[in-house]
Amino acid sequence: MVSASSPTQVNKDEQEVQRKIHKPRWLEGFLTKTFFDSCPTHPFRRNELNKYCINCNMSACQYCFSSGPHRHHKILKIYRHVYKDVVSLSAMEKYIDSSQIQPYKCNKRLVISLNPLPHCGSAINNEASCNTCNRKLSDPDLYRYCSITCKVKAVLSKPNDSDPPFISIQSIPPPQENQEGGSEPQSQKKKRKGIPQRAPFF
Repeated sequence: MVSASSPTQVNKDEQEVQRKIHKPRWLEGFLTKTFFDSCPTHPFRRNELNKYCINCNMSACQYCFSSGPHRHHKILKIYRHVYKDVVSLSAMEKYIDSSQIQPYKCNKRLVISLNPLPHCGSAINNEASCNTCNRKLSDPDLYRYCSITCKVKAVLSKPNDSDPPFISIQSIPPPQENQEGGSEPQSQKKKRKGIPQRAPFF
């Protein structure tokens, strides 16, 4: 009877939840990193830590990536919006399901916040607020969370909820497969070229 609630059983349950969520291992570290401090390794101009290496799980500056071992690693560039760290929506979508996270416009670029932004005050109507922190959403019909952190907390607390699972970085094809995948648009073009050939039959 006692063995039913043994630590090994608990670990198996946690592993099962993690498989359902598909949370990338680096995501938690990424959300707790500090950016835009001066790089201690490169005391040069414009040496702010505004990049994140997924492979090494560390923040770094532009000199770290140009001269260090990160040259072929997966990199995310961090921006500042309302004094908060944000990342490009199109870049983040390659690694996690960013749907239902409210984007913001920063220098003509759609970005999503790592953590809740300060200007998102509490909403009077709960239906118009973030499901996690109750901060106001600009478009609650399309979005449910104001930041990546808020969605992570929601998905982890309710793994069987209607939220789409996160996409694990292991599921992303390596660069060589991406190059092979680049041939898909060419095959689509060939199909499109076949359409005008049907014209004489009309």
